[in-house]
Amino acid sequence: MTAPAVSPKRLNPFSTLLHPFDSFYSVKEDGKGSLLVSGMIVLVFFIASIFKRQSTGYTFNLSDLSALNVWLIAAKTIVLYALWVSGNWAVATWMDGEGKAKQIAIVSAYAIVPYVAAVIVSTLLSRVLVQEEGMFLGYMTTLAMIWSAVLMFIGMLTIHDYGAVKTLQSFAMTFAAMGIVIFLAVLFYTLFQQVYVFIYTVYNEMLFRL
Repeated sequence: MTAPAVSPKRLNPFSTLLHPFDSFYSVKEDGKGSLLVSGMIVLVFFIASIFKRQSTGYTFNLSDLSALNVWLIAAKTIVLYALWVSGNWAVATWMDGEGKAKQIAIVSAYAIVPYVAAVIVSTLLSRVLVQEEGMFLGYMTTLAMIWSAVLMFIGMLTIHDYGAVKTLQSFAMTFAAMGIVIFLAVLFYTLFQQVYVFIYTVYNEMLFRL
């Protein structure tokens, strides 16, 4: 008697580009998708952002290449992704969403594939295109952002079992939650700096008096 076949848990990230409903439904119902692959996509997003900043053709690059801040880029990519996942999971818990944190992480990473690909391709093209052809890069990046946004919308609608309006509401509340976290983080950092400066000043004053 043969054992029943086990459906593979692998999910090709590129299949979500053309078949998002089926792909994201399989994430929810069949447990497909990989956190490892999702992490690799986010890592590529981070590296691609550095690549874009440092390697964009000089005609289109307005950045100071000597002032690279890796931590700032990490905040705009890896940290932003983590904030989105945690924020959407918190909102979904409150709004009776069915998606789990793992599913949100997988869907969110797979959804940004078009934008990440556009960042890499546009950076490479910027080294061979002339100024007059620069608008093509802007069109490609904008189209990729819209594509990723649509995939994200479909993904959240599918795994949370929301309607279109409720999905938009969850997006708005997720952005609000992310804003609150960022505000509190900046506030905490500012207070920490002030406390540090105060303690350092008192310490130096005590040393001077001694």
